[in-house]
Amino acid sequence: MNSNNFNEDDKKKVVEFLNFVSSKAEFKVNTQEVIGYFKLLSYMQQELLPKIDSNILELKEVIEPKDEE
Repeated sequence: MNSNNFNEDDKKKVVEFLNFVSSKAEFKVNTQEVIGYFKLLSYMQQELLPKIDSNILELKEVIEPKDEE
């Protein structure tokens, strides 16, 4: 598989990073910057993650066809 393709681990790491930043990071920002921060966080959650999901190219399960009688 091409290392440039998304996989489930990539998505987990993005989520882990977003959670880490949102819970641990401390910033000294003004009101406009806070608004910008939350817009970016929202974009990551509502736009980027679904795009990663739809572009994961990873074999998850092989289902064998049932024998027909």
